[in-house]
Amino acid sequence: MTLQYFVTASDTGNRIPIEVDKSTPADLAATKESWQTDWTSEFIGDPALEKYTAKTENGEIVALGAYRETESSMFVYIEYIESHPESNPTLTLQKKYLGIGRMMIAFGIQLSIDSGKNGVVTFEAKTDELAKHYIRDFGAIRVFAKQSGGPIMLMLADNAALSLFNTYLS
Repeated sequence: MTLQYFVTASDTGNRIPIEVDKSTPADLAATKESWQTDWTSEFIGDPALEKYTAKTENGEIVALGAYRETESSMFVYIEYIESHPESNPTLTLQKKYLGIGRMMIAFGIQLSIDSGKNGVVTFEAKTDELAKHYIRDFGAIRVFAKQSGGPIMLMLADNAALSLFNTYLS
């Protein structure tokens, strides 16, 4: 079996192969101008976060993800995922690429598998609408909230995590 991450071009429906690797300082600096988040800022600068960049074959940055993994936890925590400006629904009406969030969550599942955490990931939904999407379309389950009235914490595990991850295996 081969693992190949991909996104879908919204204009053609074609799958675009994606490589996900550790972020470089240049990758993070590229977010300073037009991205929603400056990935060099203190907000995302915690050195305990593992940062990864998803790029097309020609080097276009499609997304960045920040993952937190500790030896004592039984899961990988997906701290933050961001799509590039042309696909970020808060910055544009027409997305250039589709499936970015799914791919970056699947990458978190890979990190969890690779570290012996059985593919279990947790993450927060920024909105109620996103939480419903993750539950309905990915099979996530609501687990807890860090604080009363705060973001909804979700978990993907077992068959739901495997099903999402298998999207990228051929």
